[in-house]
Amino acid sequence: MKKYPIPENEVKRLEALKKYSVMDTLSEKEYDAITQLASFICKTPIALVSLIDEDRQWFKSRFGIDATETPREISFCQYTIMGDEVFEVPNATEDLLFSDNPLVTGNPDIRFYAGAPLRTKDGLNMGSLCVIDTEPKNLSDEQKNALKLLADQVVTLLDSRMKHSDFLESQKELQNFIELSKDLVCIANVNGLFYKVNPAITKVLGFSNEELEGAAFVDFIHPDDLAVTSKEVEKLVKGELTVSFVNRFRCKNGDYIALSWNTSPDPITGNLYCIARNVTEEKAAEQDLIDRANLLNESQNIAKIGSWSYDIKSHDLIWSEGHYKIFEMDNLPADQLFQAFRTRIHPDDLEMMDKSNESSIKAGESKKIKYRIVLNDGSVKHILEIGQPFKNDKGEVIELKGIIQDITEITVAGQEIIRTSKEITDIRSALDEAAIVSISDQNGLLTYVNENFCTVSKYEEAELIGKNQRDITGYFIKAGAKAILNTIVNGDIWKGEIRNLAKDGSCYWEKMTIVPFKDDQNRPYQYISISTDITDQKIAEENLTNVLKNLEKKNKELDEFAYVVSHDLKAPLRAINNLAEWIVEDMPTMPQDVSSNFELLRGRVLRMENLINGVLEYSRIGRVEIEDETIDLKSMLHQVIDSIVPKTGFEVIVGDEFPIIESERILLEQVFSNLISNAVKYNDKSIGKIECHYESLQGHHQFTVTDNGPGIAEEYHQKVFKIFQTIVARDVKESTGVGLSIVKKIIEEKGGTIYIESVENEGCSFIFTFPK
Repeated sequence: MKKYPIPENEVKRLEALKKYSVMDTLSEKEYDAITQLASFICKTPIALVSLIDEDRQWFKSRFGIDATETPREISFCQYTIMGDEVFEVPNATEDLLFSDNPLVTGNPDIRFYAGAPLRTKDGLNMGSLCVIDTEPKNLSDEQKNALKLLADQVVTLLDSRMKHSDFLESQKELQNFIELSKDLVCIANVNGLFYKVNPAITKVLGFSNEELEGAAFVDFIHPDDLAVTSKEVEKLVKGELTVSFVNRFRCKNGDYIALSWNTSPDPITGNLYCIARNVTEEKAAEQDLIDRANLLNESQNIAKIGSWSYDIKSHDLIWSEGHYKIFEMDNLPADQLFQAFRTRIHPDDLEMMDKSNESSIKAGESKKIKYRIVLNDGSVKHILEIGQPFKNDKGEVIELKGIIQDITEITVAGQEIIRTSKEITDIRSALDEAAIVSISDQNGLLTYVNENFCTVSKYEEAELIGKNQRDITGYFIKAGAKAILNTIVNGDIWKGEIRNLAKDGSCYWEKMTIVPFKDDQNRPYQYISISTDITDQKIAEENLTNVLKNLEKKNKELDEFAYVVSHDLKAPLRAINNLAEWIVEDMPTMPQDVSSNFELLRGRVLRMENLINGVLEYSRIGRVEIEDETIDLKSMLHQVIDSIVPKTGFEVIVGDEFPIIESERILLEQVFSNLISNAVKYNDKSIGKIECHYESLQGHHQFTVTDNGPGIAEEYHQKVFKIFQTIVARDVKESTGVGLSIVKKIIEEKGGTIYIESVENEGCSFIFTFPK
């Protein structure tokens, strides 16, 4: 086991060291200059002013190393103080005293050491001025001599320091103050390292001095605070002070605490002298206050509430955030807010507002008022304000405080309820005036009947309320009553016609709608019945049915009569025609005038037969149901043309636009046959021209039949459609005068129209429409 050297005058040496009061003092530039010079002269990276007490060597000045002290037992300097000359170790790895020294085997990897003792005038060695290298080497005599001279200069500084006892005492007092201070005190150097920390820091953070001193203070700062801390350090480097700067420091247990720093930089050394206070609880309280304020603001926003305070003397007005939000105004100074507030009040409500304030101040009582405000866009809000007066020691009201609430939605909803209620009342009045109304509960018992119900049923209201209507006025078939009941009990609306029995035994009819009213479980709890008296309508329907039956009977009789008449009329005509034919056949050589008379007789017979057929067709129009069928109009027209128009002497054009439609084919064939037949019959040109065209209209088909015949004068445009009317004498053109009448009747019976466009001697167009 190695023994470490102790000087014979150790006790005196330690006493002398204490008298210097230099241990654990702040760095001083004079000593730092000597270590830098020693490093330069000896060409080593490390130079130290080392002082040795009972169990450590402490560095008053250091150059090239961050450590502030080491244990005495591993120090090189403990050997230096054993002699008066420079103690040199050229290669520590080969020296038996130091080869296994942790300062050699580990950081700072010492290989070379040379130290000159710091010897007082009393011959006591306080420590050494030493130089260190990580490579083996030897000092020249000149370097050793310089090292001794510099060591003597360190002693001179120590002696000079001792002479300034007042300064040393103040240093001691300051040191005691720092040690005993509850505030966190530290010194950081220009490299961003903790140089010195007081016990308060170690206690609060939980780290030891060894763990803090020499460590970078940025390693303890919360990551989110690094950027702002860096900016503060930049300001300190420029010589600016830091006051009440807060950041978060990491404790040994991993928690972070908030520290408020006041820092002053030393303009010469660049060291930072710092005092901090643990403000974690204050910050937590401050954050709690902010959270509570935010919660209050959020609550006010949700409830649409704001708070206010008004100073009666200064007219200063203060609003909460919620108040500003309701009034949709930006924040204003207290002395400007009152006037801005008044500009928001609806002009019609200002006088009421002033009277309310005056009354509250004068009587010292709380106030409650509703008023309107007008926003910038012209919209209106309804406000409920409650205020409470506050008095001074003299009993004078000096301040009003209170809250407001935005009651726009409530007010508008209330107005809507009033309006809706009025509408319901008006509707009920209208129903009572025009309809038969009753209300029944879920058991079918009447709870309300209006006057019309009593009038039509001939019962008094008292005779009906609480009774089942089916038992009093019902006149239902059992199956029908069951169907109605099943419908409304299931919550569905029933509509229909009902026959009821009045008190005097007479019957009356109602067209009724029964509406179930449902509860929150969707079950009917009452039924409202709204109906109209259709008794007269039902009587009219019954009379109409009887009339239609009689009309159907008469039409049938008319058809039979027409058949008999036509048969009886045609029989003698056929006999006359047959007799004329026989006479002509038996007398082939009769005179010409006699033969012409017979031809005239036969023509008149044929005209009479056609007239009878036309009258029969005219009478049947509209009385015979004809089913719709698919009609290719273009194909149908060609069939009509082929059967009527001669093969020579006529040109016929049928447009390509004719569609395929669903309609009554026989009626359209009859219309086109009559119109085309007339165009052929009355044409006076060498080449007759007939054109048929189609156009689709809204809800109707439009057809046009045009010819190049003699035309029709305007005064005959309506007359030609009357039965038995002809323009040309029947002796000139054989005609019954029934064809166009049939056409007009067919078209108008189907809901269409027909008219003529024609100028005499310039042809004629018949234009008619037929429903789609």
